[in-house]
Amino acid sequence: MITPLVELLGGEFSVSSTVGEGSTFSVTVSTGPLDNVRLIQNSVGPVSEKVIAKVAAAPLASLHNYRILFAEDGPDNQRLISFILKKAGAEVTLAENGQIAFDLAIAAVEKNCPFDVILMDMQMPILDGYSATRRLREEGYTLPIIALTAHAMAGDRQKCLDVGCDEYATKPVDRKKLIGLVASYAKQSEGIQAASAVNEPPCVS
Repeated sequence: MITPLVELLGGEFSVSSTVGEGSTFSVTVSTGPLDNVRLIQNSVGPVSEKVIAKVAAAPLASLHNYRILFAEDGPDNQRLISFILKKAGAEVTLAENGQIAFDLAIAAVEKNCPFDVILMDMQMPILDGYSATRRLREEGYTLPIIALTAHAMAGDRQKCLDVGCDEYATKPVDRKKLIGLVASYAKQSEGIQAASAVNEPPCVS
């Protein structure tokens, strides 16, 4: 699509790649006379470098020692998001559909070892995330459930909240935002569990 357009302008399009580093895309076109035209070079270079350095240096929230139940049926998302959560320090338990997520969440509560956060994909086979979340709330489950969905249309967030989710995140995930969101609700979960842990035996996962 790009090459024919560049050729129509009398130019050339080229790509060079280095494994492990990235790709450089170059376009050259015939501009015609440039007399009295002021050339601008590196107009945003220093600013961009500062922004990149600031983002790279910003610390990620820690999920160390938090137990996350991750319900997701897609193999690629299972690997990617599990990796992101584990890299931040979380202990991740995977459920490939809503029914398994429901069963694992209830079993963990019964063992007095509940998950700190459930990250619930909303489109899954057997039992979807909407139904699984609704059933958990009907069973009296009070700990945080974060919806995870590829749908980002107006009203999608409210649909997730209406069935009992505490918050909503979209795919593809933003690593920093996801970890920050999970960490925030995991801390809230600590308070909820502490308030209900009177005379209860300690959690042994």
